[in-house]
Amino acid sequence: MQENYADKRKIFNAALGEVISKLRQDSKLSARTVACSIELSKTTLLLAEKGLLDPQLTTFCRIAEAYNLSPSKLLKMVENNLPENWSISE
Repeated sequence: MQENYADKRKIFNAALGEVISKLRQDSKLSARTVACSIELSKTTLLLAEKGLLDPQLTTFCRIAEAYNLSPSKLLKMVENNLPENWSISE
């Protein structure tokens, strides 16, 4: 059975969450420190890390900036964390 769009978004957001959680752990910075550095709420950052946030593009870019990454580099890291042959469309 093929996954629907909502399920695919959850998979993407979970992969994003895993990546940014690992980035924060590797940086040894608190969620508050990272969030403050990019003028984002700590709650928003933690929701993203848990895969419970489908961030706007600008928020995605700010998260990338927090780790000195380009948005395309962050997206590539997320892509590498997705299941093989994953696609947002059917």
